[in-house]
Amino acid sequence: MSNACNNVICDLSRVFSFEHWARFYFTVERDGKTFLEVPAEVVEECRKKHPDLAPLLDETNNQELTYESSCQNVGAFVCRLYDGERYGPGVVTKTIDSKDFRIELHMFGLWLKGHENYLDEHNVDFDTWLEMFTEWNKLEQVAAYRKRLMESSAADTPAGEKTVH
Repeated sequence: MSNACNNVICDLSRVFSFEHWARFYFTVERDGKTFLEVPAEVVEECRKKHPDLAPLLDETNNQELTYESSCQNVGAFVCRLYDGERYGPGVVTKTIDSKDFRIELHMFGLWLKGHENYLDEHNVDFDTWLEMFTEWNKLEQVAAYRKRLMESSAADTPAGEKTVH
């Protein structure tokens, strides 16, 4: 995955990763509820580096977070951002339901689980987060595992995990 990605899976994955990055680093507990609280300087930096993604922070910052609201917010955002604009009508929805996208989210979840301790100890910006995931995907073992998943039947393909969304 890179900033120069030009296919729908890459674009959608970038949005899902961005939202997860924000939740990973900027989630706080208040009055027994979970909220997203991204500092203004981080939002501004995202606005400069990722102007297409920053509106997601504007929409969700200082809002209560639940699994359902997170899924709904990201789904609505990717549809507004890409469906019918960058890609034809219905392409986003079809892609989200695809085996390839489920595998991409599964791989992201594996990467996150494997790097969680490091990410907890080092507050990395979104560009570093993406670079780490991209480099991990280049590992021979990771590429081989992804290939096995792609060759497996749909019934054997991992469904999206709650660790990602």
